Amino acid sequence: MRETVLQIFGNEKDLWFSIKPLITGSRQPKASLEEQIHARTDSGDKFCSFEISPPKSELDTCQLLRRLHSLYNICSPLFTAVTWHLDASMSASVYMQILAGNHRALRLAAAIGNINSVLLHLSCVGLTKRQVLQVLWCASDVGIRNIFALHGDRPAKINKFIFSSGFRYATDLVSFMHEKFGDYFTICVAGYPLGHPDGVSFEQDLLHLKEKVDVGASFIITQFFFEVSTFVNFVQWCRRIGITVPIIPGIMLIQDYPSLMHISRVCSVKVPKEVLDIIEPIKDNHEAVRKFGVHLAVQMVSHIFSYNYSCGAHFFTLNR
Repeated sequence: MRETVLQIFGNEKDLWFSIKPLITGSRQPKASLEEQIHARTDSGDKFCSFEISPPKSELDTCQLLRRLHSLYNICSPLFTAVTWHLDASMSASVYMQILAGNHRALRLAAAIGNINSVLLHLSCVGLTKRQVLQVLWCASDVGIRNIFALHGDRPAKINKFIFSSGFRYATDLVSFMHEKFGDYFTICVAGYPLGHPDGVSFEQDLLHLKEKVDVGASFIITQFFFEVSTFVNFVQWCRRIGITVPIIPGIMLIQDYPSLMHISRVCSVKVPKEVLDIIEPIKDNHEAVRKFGVHLAVQMVSHIFSYNYSCGAHFFTLNR
């Protein structure tokens, strides 16, 4: 009798216990994140990292920190990325919270920084150079030394003067940070194995990525994908055009069918037919979908590590 998907994946270990055997080596917290990543790349030691978002309430933040502490004891992530979204439409009160170091993203990043290296997202679209400079000083004041430099989503209505006096591309942000802070910050940038949603072509995306690296980015984290061949092809093309920095695959943790379809649509990442053929018959069984997501993530990371195209894996956790 043919097993159901739930039966096949019902005994799958929790993701982090499944990932742990793939991780080797130990963290070196006294070294910069750039030095740690390059050391792992040179030695071949494997590592993982997480992406989380600041919860809206203090209670949820405390619960998230407890879960993170447990995960750190299981698989010792090299770093934790904290998302936040700044743009020209942010209110004066939010901006004052940032300047006072009291913004929830800054506070969460500072708390995580006490036990793990932290990578803070910073999107530049719509922000002036003065605003970005002040934000970076505030990040520095709470001990943040690692920035994920992003372009960000362009607001529907944006003041042309603010846009022209700020940053048109993430490359401009990376260059500005390097100009003002030198090597103080380790800078990460995004790569798009399936092409940027707003990109003209895959080739043009690669050239833009190389520009970001040339002006100061130390490593790359990719957008998520569902086929290992997609990542392998992307890395090969990056190396061909002279991008030599470490490239870390972004791994989406499938939680349920609705969120998968929503995120894939928003990010313009097509879900392969092979994945849909498994998930759609069980789409109303969230637990079965989640267990398949665990299996898929572990399988992808195992293959990427075996191909030696990366020594790390970055998990988009969705705070779950």
